[in-house]
Amino acid sequence: MSTSTTTSEPVAGSTGTVTIHHDYESGTTVQGTEKDSPAHHAIKANRSWTWSRYARAWLLRSSRHRRPKFYEIDAMQRALTELGYTVDREIDEATPTVEQQEADLAGRMEHRADRLADRADNWAGKAAGTRAKADAVFDNIPFGQPMMPDHYSYNADRNRRDRAWNNLGKSIEQSEYAGELARRSDEAAAHMGARHNPVTVGNRIEKLEAELRGVQRQLDGEGALETYTDEYGNTGYLPVNRKPEGEHAEQLNRDAADLDEQITYWQGIYAQLQADGKASTAGPDTVAKGDWVLVRGRWYRVRRVNKKTVSVPSHIVTTPEPGKREHTDTTPWHEVRAHRTTEQMPPAFVDAYEQPGRERFRLNLADFADTVTDGSS
Repeated sequence: MSTSTTTSEPVAGSTGTVTIHHDYESGTTVQGTEKDSPAHHAIKANRSWTWSRYARAWLLRSSRHRRPKFYEIDAMQRALTELGYTVDREIDEATPTVEQQEADLAGRMEHRADRLADRADNWAGKAAGTRAKADAVFDNIPFGQPMMPDHYSYNADRNRRDRAWNNLGKSIEQSEYAGELARRSDEAAAHMGARHNPVTVGNRIEKLEAELRGVQRQLDGEGALETYTDEYGNTGYLPVNRKPEGEHAEQLNRDAADLDEQITYWQGIYAQLQADGKASTAGPDTVAKGDWVLVRGRWYRVRRVNKKTVSVPSHIVTTPEPGKREHTDTTPWHEVRAHRTTEQMPPAFVDAYEQPGRERFRLNLADFADTVTDGSS
C-alpha cells in the first residue's frame, strides 16, 4: 500500500488551509478548521462527519480500522475547495493483514468488555449506596406514621421524605443504567464468538465473493456509462464496454487484492470450523435427494441438490396432496448444520412428514421415541 500527499488549490483566493488525513488507526480526519468558519459549518452539515474530542478534529464515521473511503474524501475535498480553502491531502493506505486485523479487533472487544464491566460494577455500587440512603430514612419512619402539618418538625420530616423518594427513584435509574452497561459488556465479550459463527462466516464469504465479482466486472469494462445528447438536447447514458484506466484502475486492483485476501482468510476459518466439528461438511458430494438436513433447528427432507444450495419443502405450507405442486425453499450449504439418511430417521417421523395435509411446522423430532443412529455430518 502507498502513501500519497497532494494539495488542491482553490479557484479564487485562499480562505485558509485544511488537511484531510487518513491512516488505518486514526481513520479519516479533517484538521485545521476553526469554530464558526465556513469549513466548520460545511462539515457539520454533513452527517457522515462528526467532531472527535479524541482526535480534536472532524472524523469520518466508521473510518477507523478501515481502508480509506475515497468517494467521501473526494467529496469533502471538492466542498472545501469550493469554499476557498487550500486542501492538503495525506492518505496512508497501509493496512495490516486480515489475520492481524482480526487479532486487533479481538483485543479491542476484550478491552471494551472489561471497561464496560468495570463501569457496570461502579454504577451498581452507586445504585446500592443511593438505595441505602433512601432505606435509612424509610426504616426510621414507624409503620403508618402520618405527616403532622401542625408539628414543629413537619418541614424537616417532609424534606427527609422527599429526599428519600428522590434517592429511591435515582437508585432505580442507576441500577437500570448498570444493567445496560452489563448487557453491552456481555455483547462485546460475545462479539468474536458471534463473528466466527459458522453461518455468519459462510454468509461473509458469499458477500465478499459477490463484491469481488463486481470489482472484476468493472476491471473487465462492464457497467461503464457514456453520456450522449439527443437531437432535442436531452442528456442520456449508454452502456459501453470500457476498461478503467489510471488511478481508477489502480484502486480497483487494490480492492480486488484486498477482497481476495479476506476471502482466503475466512475460507481458512470456515475449514477450521469444519475440522473442529462446529460447521457441517454437508454438500452436494455428500447429500442426495431424499436425505434429511438440519437447518435452523428443523429437519427437512431434501428435494433437490444444487451446487451452492439445497432445495427443501417449505415448513409453513402443508404437505400437498399427491400430484399437487409442492412449494420449496433453497438454503445455502453453510446453513446446513447436520445431515442424515432416511434410514437414520425415525420411520414415524418420515411417515408424518410426507402425510398429505400435514402441518410440518408442528413436527418435532424429539416427539418421536424411535432411537436413531446419529449420522450427522
